[in-house]
Amino acid sequence: MSLRHHPLHEGSLLRIACVCCTPDHAGCGALEHAGRDSLALPLRGVFVKHHEGGAEVVAHAGQALFFNADEGYRVSHPAGGDDCLTLEAADPLLRELLARFDAPAAERERHPFRATHASLPAAAALQRGLLWHALRHGGPTLEIETRALDLFAAALAHARPQAPHDEPRGPRARRRRREQAQAVALRLAAQPERDWSLDALARQVAASPFHLARGFRATMGEPIHRYLLRVRLVRALDAVLDSSAPLAAIALDLGFATPSHFAEAFRRAYGCAPSALRRQARAAQVRALRKIPTAPRRGAG
Repeated sequence: MSLRHHPLHEGSLLRIACVCCTPDHAGCGALEHAGRDSLALPLRGVFVKHHEGGAEVVAHAGQALFFNADEGYRVSHPAGGDDCLTLEAADPLLRELLARFDAPAAERERHPFRATHASLPAAAALQRGLLWHALRHGGPTLEIETRALDLFAAALAHARPQAPHDEPRGPRARRRRREQAQAVALRLAAQPERDWSLDALARQVAASPFHLARGFRATMGEPIHRYLLRVRLVRALDAVLDSSAPLAAIALDLGFATPSHFAEAFRRAYGCAPSALRRQARAAQVRALRKIPTAPRRGAG
């Protein structure tokens, strides 16, 4: 497996980097340990994080993953490589954030993150997209650090463990339901453009549609159709901000029935139309470019 680390922001409060992973096989890699307590935000691709205690997390854009320093994990890539944005907060700042959302964790000397991951709501997914855009296009330091702090806070706010409900009896049944839900999540994240049906998904994981729908919601914390919509919208957000593709093409490429259906779903999730967000992002990029000083011409004066 090849890992490339690209620093994007180095400050006294935050360090931000992009980590690009190219696996050489789909199975679990070697045991790894994070060097520092950090938050990872997938940008591209799908992977599974396997914790030493047996927990597994299907990671894709729209998720936030917590890494405790020195805590062991393995990674598998059933659908190719991935890129992640990593955020590391200075220890006093991290303790301040934890004190707001998980006071006992703020007092722990090691392993401050008790949750493995969080599903980001639409507002936080928008912040992630705008942060990535600012990092790529030379945004101001204040904007970058403010957006990164907002993202850290949103991830911690949505990382509180959910009380189990409708839990099947027996460890084997619980493990089977979790595996089925994660397999479906992988398929949806890898191919969000497909017109999936509940029956087709259930056949692929050898479950009844009824039990798959209930098990997925209990395991992933949301219904299957909302999970798929969230994956599509996060992909659409990146395409709107970082490509010049026509909005109608983005809509159809991601499986939305019509461009108007896409625009309405985007507006409900992010609070503005995709065309308006693209105009705002380009205007901000132009303003940033205008601040770059140009060298004086030779002989001028």
